[in-house]
Amino acid sequence: MLFKNIWGLGLILIAVAFLNVVQAQSETELTATNIVININTASVEQLVTLPGIGLAKAQAIVANREASGRFDDLTSLTRVKGVGDGIVEKIKQHVVFD
Repeated sequence: MLFKNIWGLGLILIAVAFLNVVQAQSETELTATNIVININTASVEQLVTLPGIGLAKAQAIVANREASGRFDDLTSLTRVKGVGDGIVEKIKQHVVFD
């Protein structure tokens, strides 16, 4: 029984490590390719490709944009719950506001 628990824990740790590597690789690829997304027209699916933006934040960005209007600059993104200076720093080279 103890062996099965240790084996299961080991598999979970390997899976978590793999997911972290995939996420880091995805963010590195995004940085390297200079993808630029218009924050005022992007879909949830497009927003989740930005570093540090998961599904919940992408949905919050779209909802805020629909409720409060377009984003004029990076600072205006901080009006979205969960988007602070750290996220803005991660995405600043990947977004435009046209």
